[in-house]
Amino acid sequence: MTKKSVLKREHQNIIRRARNRVIKSKVHTAKLRLIDAIDKKNREDVDKRFRTFMSEVDKAVKRGLFHKNKGARLKSRANKAIKTAFVELVK
Repeated sequence: MTKKSVLKREHQNIIRRARNRVIKSKVHTAKLRLIDAIDKKNREDVDKRFRTFMSEVDKAVKRGLFHKNKGARLKSRANKAIKTAFVELVK
């Protein structure tokens, strides 16, 4: 006979795992959309997508899905990709 607390813990873990998967998926999707916008060299779209990506990463860090250093690393790499893509246009 399984204890009631064990069943409750399993149920909580299932719910949390699903929620975490959704948040990680949002971060990944925002990253892919940002990369696509960078490839198209559309500055307004890149700015909008970058803000969305930053927001999703910050939410994931706030909820404990990512360590704060991982969040900073993701944002830094995205910003570097944007800068290198648009510096090439200026030259």
